[in-house]
Amino acid sequence: DSKHTLPVVAKAQKDEDGFWRLTDDQLSVQPGDSVQYSATTYGSQGKVHSPVQHWVYAPTPTLGPRRTRGAVVYRDEFNSYDTNHWDTEVSMYGGMNWEFQVYTPEKYNVYSQNGKLMLKPTFTVDDPRWDENFLHHGEMHMTSLYGVCTQSAQYGCDREGKNGILPPVMSGKIKSKPTITFGYVEVRARIPKGDFIWPAIWMLPRGSDYGQWPRSGEIDIMESRGNTQPWDQGVGAVSSTLHWGTSAGDNHFMQTTGAHRGGDFSSDFHTWRLEWTQDHLRTTIDNQEIMRVNVPGGGFSQLGPTQNIWHSRMGPFDKPFYLMLNVAVGGMTGFFPDNWNYGYEKPWKNDSPHGVDDFWANRGRWQGSWQGDKTCMEVDYIEMRNL
Repeated sequence: DSKHTLPVVAKAQKDEDGFWRLTDDQLSVQPGDSVQYSATTYGSQGKVHSPVQHWVYAPTPTLGPRRTRGAVVYRDEFNSYDTNHWDTEVSMYGGMNWEFQVYTPEKYNVYSQNGKLMLKPTFTVDDPRWDENFLHHGEMHMTSLYGVCTQSAQYGCDREGKNGILPPVMSGKIKSKPTITFGYVEVRARIPKGDFIWPAIWMLPRGSDYGQWPRSGEIDIMESRGNTQPWDQGVGAVSSTLHWGTSAGDNHFMQTTGAHRGGDFSSDFHTWRLEWTQDHLRTTIDNQEIMRVNVPGGGFSQLGPTQNIWHSRMGPFDKPFYLMLNVAVGGMTGFFPDNWNYGYEKPWKNDSPHGVDDFWANRGRWQGSWQGDKTCMEVDYIEMRNL
């Protein structure tokens, strides 16, 4: 109609790309509108008038930011510890495992050395501020000590020794600020040696789109134990696991786990890799497969079987995940079973109400296995890359 008619007299402009364009800022076109137009040109042959053309406006849907295939999302070679790209855990929260360490930002727990990231567990009493009496009678208040506490669950921010021994081990845990959804994650690292040390390279979702753990998923690229006995469950073995399900009691991780056994994986650097596509997740160490999960067309619920709360093939593993690196110690949920042969009687029982106290009181059994920087997880580089 007349209100959508271009001015009778208007001149097109020639742009740098060689095309002529006529722009009218007063014209408002909505999807589905029918537009009729013609053009008149003047040249050496005189006036030339084109036939009337017909066009229906149908804009291209917005697809969001374009991902360059194979592009590196983030790479860190750890010539320094870059807090612009990593968050440091500061908490006594021991996860759902009730681990025995406190994660700190101390320079002897999280630091860069000779182009490697070092995550090193140390004894709390080795810090000149604290002694044995402090562990049993002092107070550890993370915000007072470090100006921040990153996780308050399970008394993660404030504890008093009179209510149970304070964490006897300090250690390091970091979380990447960059995230990735589908692609490759590669980590070259040397894992620790030392009894009851528990290193991990793993991922969690940035948001809880599907709900609390494990509804929104967890990707464990590497877990190991620093023990030399039993060898095939200690430094001679590494594992990968996916955690997913409708609740903590419906965690189907046993259907999505794998292990690789060989020599002493703590004696040298190895390359761990996650391959995460729209139909499978696969982990490797030095190109040798640890775990492969082929996802059915109907999604993870078909692997369970369990209720389909995700309604997509790859859910919950179809959202942005961040990378975590940490060195934990001990725990109360059975990662270190009571009935294994560690070369001596295990220092604590998993059902004990004072497991941490027993672990520390019996340190004479395991302390000698912690030798210098061998207790560190050393990370040469990490790389996150799109498919």
